[in-house]
Amino acid sequence: MTRAGSSSPQMSYPGEEDRALRAAVAYYLQGKTMDAVARELRVSRATVSRLLARARESGIVEITVFTPGARASQLSKELHDRHGVEALVVPLQEGIPVEERHARTAEAAADALRQVVTSDAVLAVAWGTMTHAISLHLHPKAVTNCSVVQVNGMGNSAGIGVHYAHAMMDRFGHAFGARVQENPLPLFLDSAEVAAMLRADRLLSGVTQAIETADVFLFNVGTVTGGVPSAPHLYGNYLGDAEYDTLREDGAVADIATTFFDAQGRTDPIRLNAQSTGPDLDALRAVKRRICVTSGGHKVEALSAALAGGYITDLIIDEHTAHALLDAEG
Repeated sequence: MTRAGSSSPQMSYPGEEDRALRAAVAYYLQGKTMDAVARELRVSRATVSRLLARARESGIVEITVFTPGARASQLSKELHDRHGVEALVVPLQEGIPVEERHARTAEAAADALRQVVTSDAVLAVAWGTMTHAISLHLHPKAVTNCSVVQVNGMGNSAGIGVHYAHAMMDRFGHAFGARVQENPLPLFLDSAEVAAMLRADRLLSGVTQAIETADVFLFNVGTVTGGVPSAPHLYGNYLGDAEYDTLREDGAVADIATTFFDAQGRTDPIRLNAQSTGPDLDALRAVKRRICVTSGGHKVEALSAALAGGYITDLIIDEHTAHALLDAEG
């Protein structure tokens, strides 16, 4: 980062300080070449080089070189100061492909999770593409008496998601030698009345209790654009135009484990939640560690809403997405 300013010690030649400042602003802040600065100041290129050196020596210009790790640490601090979350920002080089950003974020999350999960812990997992990627990077840890509970349902009437979720949960269970408690419900039901009846069932209420009393909740935020959720391979096989209309009308911008919320993080205005088997996000605030792992600029609006709702205690995010979030919030 380069800064040019006017508060500096007096230089040894009359007018030299002003010329050094003008050269520094043109070169460092406006991005002009040395030749262009020389033409603008009507001096030689060698004089421009001397003026820039003088600006650095006198304190007009301060140059700080940030390593990727240092940039990530600064972003982590900004996220903590602004949102009160413990943030792990994954450093990335410029120009890295989106798929690689996603994979590196998942790998960093898998390493972090090994530090978090201890003996006797209950880990609640909302399955999806990110948590699936995390499961592929897990390495076994010698802990005892752990449980892994599945937060969102298996899929829909077509059975989509059942095998995918089962394999992912099995990898989490194997990594921690844990008992795995799957969620047998579909993602959505035909009516609010049926959903309420099923939630009252003893077996299913046991799953709900395990989720809400977990030690750690691992998830990613889903996006909703124009009333359409970001997982058409799941939602598209169950939800129809009427449901998409209600999501749009109610202002849904995101979901966590198929419980939807608006830009302020509110779940109550979203009518479709009455038919969803997703968790009660208000009740999940009782979970001590709520770890959101996310990557991609398209997640910014949803992530901002989840932060506004207070659903996140720990955020694992790639450097580019962290920049985009902070820039969008201003």
